[in-house]
Amino acid sequence: MSLTSLRPNALVTISAPLLYLLTRASPAVQEKIVQYLPKNVSKAKLVKALTWALIAGLGGQVNSWLNAWAQNNWLFSGRSKFGENGWDKEIAIVTGGSSGMGNLTARGLAAKGIKVCILDIIEPSEEVENIQYFKCDVTSRDNVFEVAEAVKSFFGPPTILINNAGIAHAHTILEATPEYLHKLFDVNVISYFYTIQAFLPDMIKAKKGHIVTMASMASYVGPAGLVDYAATKSAVLSLHEGLISELKHRYNAPEIKTTVIHPIYVKTALIDTFKSSLRTSKSLVIRPETVSKAIVKQILHGTSAQLYFPKSLRTGSLVRGFPHWVQEIVRDGTKNDALSA
Repeated sequence: MSLTSLRPNALVTISAPLLYLLTRASPAVQEKIVQYLPKNVSKAKLVKALTWALIAGLGGQVNSWLNAWAQNNWLFSGRSKFGENGWDKEIAIVTGGSSGMGNLTARGLAAKGIKVCILDIIEPSEEVENIQYFKCDVTSRDNVFEVAEAVKSFFGPPTILINNAGIAHAHTILEATPEYLHKLFDVNVISYFYTIQAFLPDMIKAKKGHIVTMASMASYVGPAGLVDYAATKSAVLSLHEGLISELKHRYNAPEIKTTVIHPIYVKTALIDTFKSSLRTSKSLVIRPETVSKAIVKQILHGTSAQLYFPKSLRTGSLVRGFPHWVQEIVRDGTKNDALSA
């Protein structure tokens, strides 16, 4: 999908034709429309309201175009060359792909014919066509580079990298042990650097690639009881943003696509230590299929994006720009989400 093919939003779709009919259609047509208006709404008032709605809609549309243009590194031909010679020519890496959201994403890509390599310390529960498992401790740089060479020898240089590996455990700052903190940051942050270092150089040479980063809504709002996890997700958001900048200004590879994922709580093993408190607090928990399908769709689109789940939370990135009292109210709303069992 090119950037110019973005569909107009609902305000434009509804207000533009109505405004045209009320101002450019024949008097007979205009009269038929007016006769359905409430008595306290004149034609002039409706035209004024529709005009403002059209302006707002066009403003939103321009904003969407600019966002898509910026996210695709200011390239007019926003779509990459993925799938041009058949999806079976593409190779994807999925870290933490043996279970949960990672496994669903791997299966979704494999169903499209993409060759998928799962990097995980645990073997998947079953074999799936187009999916190859590579045992890998992503917290070990040497192991990541060793497996990267094996992948390249087996399939060739990967064109898609999905950094999905992650762990979480509900506890307070004072309860976090040094051993757990090192493990958490190694898995959730440092491993993302290692895989990018291992696979990005080939993407730069080919001027083709898509790197997906698994962040979270916790990148913006850190719940009490998940402070260390939220810190890792803020870190990988910074990694994603910095990667975009370096692709443009250091590697001369703006063609490489980048997507960051911001889900709220997802029904996977990641929330096992605090799922009971999520039920008590009645927090929204979404299905992993919702996220995995969107990731697959975005890769098939061949464009960069910043995706929020649910979509209604896409304004979450504005939280840090709110007055401090508003930020605290938002954070207070998550106080009971992650109570340790």
